[in-house]
Amino acid sequence: MFIDYDRTLRQIEAELARVGVAMGIDWADESRMRALAKEVFDHWHAGGNAAPPRTDRRQISRHKLYGLVALLVVTMQSAPGAGDEPGPVRQALARAFSSIQA
Repeated sequence: MFIDYDRTLRQIEAELARVGVAMGIDWADESRMRALAKEVFDHWHAGGNAAPPRTDRRQISRHKLYGLVALLVVTMQSAPGAGDEPGPVRQALARAFSSIQA
Protein backbone atom coordinates (compact mmCIF):
# COMPACT_ATOMS: atom_id res chain seq x y z
CA MET A 1 0.00 0.00 0.00
CA PHE A 2 1.31 3.45 -0.92
CA ILE A 3 0.94 6.29 1.55
CA ASP A 4 1.74 9.82 0.45
CA TYR A 5 3.37 10.93 3.70
CA ASP A 6 4.13 14.43 2.44
CA ARG A 7 0.46 15.00 1.61
CA THR A 8 -0.64 13.48 4.92
CA LEU A 9 1.76 15.70 6.88
CA ARG A 10 0.51 18.78 5.01
CA GLN A 11 -3.09 17.85 5.81
CA ILE A 12 -2.35 17.34 9.50
CA GLU A 13 -0.47 20.61 9.64
CA ALA A 14 -3.34 22.44 7.91
CA GLU A 15 -5.80 21.06 10.45
CA LEU A 16 -3.47 22.03 13.30
CA ALA A 17 -3.34 25.55 11.86
CA ARG A 18 -7.17 25.70 11.76
CA VAL A 19 -7.48 24.47 15.35
CA GLY A 20 -4.76 26.94 16.32
CA VAL A 21 -6.73 29.82 14.83
CA ALA A 22 -9.83 28.72 16.73
CA MET A 23 -7.79 28.56 19.94
CA GLY A 24 -5.98 31.85 19.31
CA ILE A 25 -2.54 30.22 19.11
CA ASP A 26 0.30 32.37 17.83
CA TRP A 27 2.72 29.82 16.36
CA ALA A 28 5.52 32.43 16.40
CA ASP A 29 5.25 33.02 20.18
CA GLU A 30 8.14 30.88 21.48
CA SER A 31 7.15 31.01 25.15
CA ARG A 32 3.52 30.14 24.39
CA MET A 33 4.64 27.29 22.17
CA ARG A 34 6.88 25.90 24.93
CA ALA A 35 3.94 26.07 27.35
CA LEU A 36 1.72 24.33 24.80
CA ALA A 37 4.32 21.59 24.20
CA LYS A 38 4.59 21.03 27.96
CA GLU A 39 0.80 20.86 28.19
CA VAL A 40 0.70 18.25 25.41
CA PHE A 41 3.43 16.20 27.12
CA ASP A 42 1.61 16.39 30.45
CA HIS A 43 -1.60 15.28 28.77
CA TRP A 44 0.13 12.30 27.14
CA HIS A 45 1.91 11.30 30.36
CA ALA A 46 -1.39 11.41 32.26
CA GLY A 47 -2.83 8.82 29.92
CA GLY A 48 -4.34 11.26 27.46
CA ASN A 49 -7.63 9.53 26.91
CA ALA A 50 -10.14 11.30 29.14
CA ALA A 51 -12.82 12.82 26.93
CA PRO A 52 -13.82 16.41 27.63
CA PRO A 53 -17.44 17.30 28.38
CA ARG A 54 -19.38 17.70 25.12
CA THR A 55 -20.47 21.19 26.12
CA ASP A 56 -16.96 22.54 26.77
CA ARG A 57 -15.83 23.74 23.33
CA ARG A 58 -12.50 25.00 24.67
CA GLN A 59 -11.59 21.59 26.07
CA ILE A 60 -12.83 19.84 22.93
CA SER A 61 -10.48 22.04 20.87
CA ARG A 62 -7.61 21.28 23.25
CA HIS A 63 -8.18 17.53 22.96
CA LYS A 64 -8.37 17.82 19.19
CA LEU A 65 -5.03 19.66 19.26
CA TYR A 66 -3.48 16.94 21.46
CA GLY A 67 -4.69 14.26 19.07
CA LEU A 68 -3.45 16.09 15.99
CA VAL A 69 -0.01 16.60 17.52
CA ALA A 70 0.12 12.89 18.36
CA LEU A 71 -0.94 12.02 14.81
CA LEU A 72 1.73 14.35 13.44
CA VAL A 73 4.41 12.69 15.57
CA VAL A 74 3.36 9.16 14.61
CA THR A 75 3.19 10.08 10.93
CA MET A 76 6.62 11.70 11.04
CA GLN A 77 8.05 8.58 12.71
CA SER A 78 6.51 6.44 9.97
CA ALA A 79 7.81 8.70 7.22
CA PRO A 80 11.54 9.10 7.72
CA GLY A 81 12.94 11.36 5.09
CA ALA A 82 9.60 12.72 3.90
CA GLY A 83 10.73 15.23 1.32
CA ASP A 84 8.21 17.95 2.05
CA GLU A 85 9.55 21.08 3.70
CA PRO A 86 7.88 21.56 7.10
CA GLY A 87 5.51 24.49 7.36
CA PRO A 88 5.40 27.08 10.14
CA VAL A 89 3.24 24.96 12.44
CA ARG A 90 5.54 21.92 12.25
CA GLN A 91 8.59 24.13 12.69
CA ALA A 92 7.07 25.88 15.72
CA LEU A 93 6.11 22.56 17.32
CA ALA A 94 9.54 21.06 16.62
CA ARG A 95 11.30 24.04 18.26
CA ALA A 96 8.95 23.95 21.24
CA PHE A 97 9.30 20.21 21.88
CA SER A 98 13.08 20.42 21.43
CA SER A 99 13.33 23.27 23.92
CA ILE A 100 11.42 21.47 26.67
CA GLN A 101 13.41 18.26 26.21
CA ALA A 102 16.77 19.99 26.51
